[in-house]
Amino acid sequence: MRHKIAFYDFGSTAIMHRHFIDLARREGASVSFCAIQPNPYYRALMREVLDPADILDVFAALPRRQTRGDPSLLTSYQGGFIEDLASLKRTLRRDRPGNWWFDHGVAIYRLYKEFLRSRQATHLFMPTIESPEQKIAVAVARELGLGVMVPTDMRNVSGGYFACDCVETPPLYAEATAETRARAAQLVRDFRNNPLPARYLPEVIPGDPEFEFVERYLPPLWQRMLRFVQAALERPDLFEPAVIRLSLMRNFALIREPIRRRRARRNAAQYDIADLGDLPRRFIYYPLHFTPEASINTPAPFYVDQLRAVDALRLAMPNGCVLVVKEHPACLPLRSTSFLRKLRRLPGVSVAKVSMSSLELVKRAALTATVTGTAAMEAFLLGRPATLMGPAIPSWLIGPHPPGSDLRASIAGAIDNPPTDEYIIERLAQLLSVRYPFVYGSAHEPGEPVLRRGNMRRMWEALKDHLEREARAKEQAGAATAVPFAVSA
Repeated sequence: MRHKIAFYDFGSTAIMHRHFIDLARREGASVSFCAIQPNPYYRALMREVLDPADILDVFAALPRRQTRGDPSLLTSYQGGFIEDLASLKRTLRRDRPGNWWFDHGVAIYRLYKEFLRSRQATHLFMPTIESPEQKIAVAVARELGLGVMVPTDMRNVSGGYFACDCVETPPLYAEATAETRARAAQLVRDFRNNPLPARYLPEVIPGDPEFEFVERYLPPLWQRMLRFVQAALERPDLFEPAVIRLSLMRNFALIREPIRRRRARRNAAQYDIADLGDLPRRFIYYPLHFTPEASINTPAPFYVDQLRAVDALRLAMPNGCVLVVKEHPACLPLRSTSFLRKLRRLPGVSVAKVSMSSLELVKRAALTATVTGTAAMEAFLLGRPATLMGPAIPSWLIGPHPPGSDLRASIAGAIDNPPTDEYIIERLAQLLSVRYPFVYGSAHEPGEPVLRRGNMRRMWEALKDHLEREARAKEQAGAATAVPFAVSA
């Protein structure tokens, strides 16, 4: 079966996609490619290997004069169009009026749909989803019947798999086997003896060819700055002033670090509970999310303002409970101090010192509640009660405890019915059945874990295996649901 994969070249992911194309062509794989490029920074890189007709240059193709979006075009839209628009990171483009966003979304929808249909793509390969445009691309792919592949980090389990939607749902072929059940049972035992962090990278062995760098295609800083200016001049209607501040903070540590250190010191002083001995007798633990971030913006945009989650939990928790909130360590130098002070003024809420062990809080809590956070997955592996308010890997593992309209009943049910070890192992075994040993993330992270020769090769092999397993699962599902011909008497 021949496949045509449409890459969504968000940010620096074009670098990884370029390597996939090179690998496919070297081995003569029966896969062809096209690409959606939402920004112009890696135009030249992909034009070296793809025909211009197979590249959707959004900067060039999007109309310069925005027209009124026609709502009737969205009758076949897969999912919630307005919800997808709400997944915007609040640091960017917040000054745009709502009508502008609606019209822009409809224009993007039409552009993506026409391109994917005209190029006869069979799959959409989507990196980490963190923008309305990316969610719209997934919705278009689903509407056209394309396979969606979202490389997803498996958090405490390590490795990755190819989710089939925006909320980390495992692929159709996920199925527990005797082998994965045994691995799951061992993983649970190991985790309870020595819990693993939410993300950990393979150890780099000096001199091992597996850890050699592939071509990193990183232009020098002056060239990146020039590209930024050129993009702003090319499409001033799409330019966002906030990007200047973000770029300065990202690239110039001398500006960034003093500001962040001062804020971190202020925020670290905002707490009510200093150590484990100060914890209330009965409490619900809510670890704050890093925001704005794809892990919450994409699957649960309603809770990007985390005061909504805090209010929902404290107003629905059983009498006699306290909601213990702890800041995300990585957000300590980023979050406004006024936010933490506001939390401390809410009845029923106590803020834990950021240095306290999150794992110990999970072990002592009557319930760990998050929107999509890894803390719920850690509670699940430990056999402790947990509930989530948005869809992600942890909510898929934990199963049917949706908050719905009666959060009070959902919280009480989760506290009274912690998961059994049998259930934990079965669900984890299903997840392990789709796991591949690759690391996925942004190019140019510290240590460059993604652009290592062995990691890129494993990711490419995993992608090919996924396509084969997905095709077999669809064939089996089709055969199972086929209606036999009627036999006349």
